[in-house]
Amino acid sequence: MTSITKTVWKEIEEDVIARRALEKEIVSLKNLALYLIKKNKLQTQVDAVISAIRRYKEEQPLEKKFENARKVIARSEDIKITSNIVEIALEKSKQTQELLQRVFPLIDYDKGEIALIMQGEQAIKLIINDKNKEKLLALFSKKVIRYTEENLAEINIQLAEEAVWTPGIITTLATELMIHDINIIETMSCVPEMLFFVKQRDVVKAYEILFNLCQKK
Repeated sequence: MTSITKTVWKEIEEDVIARRALEKEIVSLKNLALYLIKKNKLQTQVDAVISAIRRYKEEQPLEKKFENARKVIARSEDIKITSNIVEIALEKSKQTQELLQRVFPLIDYDKGEIALIMQGEQAIKLIINDKNKEKLLALFSKKVIRYTEENLAEINIQLAEEAVWTPGIITTLATELMIHDINIIETMSCVPEMLFFVKQRDVVKAYEILFNLCQKK
């Protein structure tokens, strides 16, 4: 594989828009070649780049991985929405960790209420139902509360078990949302469940996109 071919293939794989345009055949090979030459300042002939693009299109090394991921996603068992979700970001400390133990007795899991916790190096995020916000915020002093993100919705996808061993599942789902201008606020996985948190205003559109991916073709 020549250096030009490597460069072209790498650019196509990293440029989602270019890759999808090529996949859907909504851009000519010549126009895509001119775009890649200009973007990367390639010192080569257009025909050489067109040849590299044509080879990529024939072999589709990355697209085959996406296609396999889509097939697994299409075998998903369920997808559902929970609205009126709030995310609370807290400073990470020993005291905060101890106070978090008082959260769980306040959650009615039998009624479907949620309390999800994510920890990074500097912060802890608590995701809860909006109706429990005030009583849970009261557990923490204002100085440890970094911010609250309100008006969120959760989309929970019950993936097939084989999704655990399939590369590209999260990337495929997230890419579809990105292409449709939907911002993902948070993601969580508890395989085979995959959770996406988006703004409530985007949840219907996001659900439709993900629902279509999760349907057997």
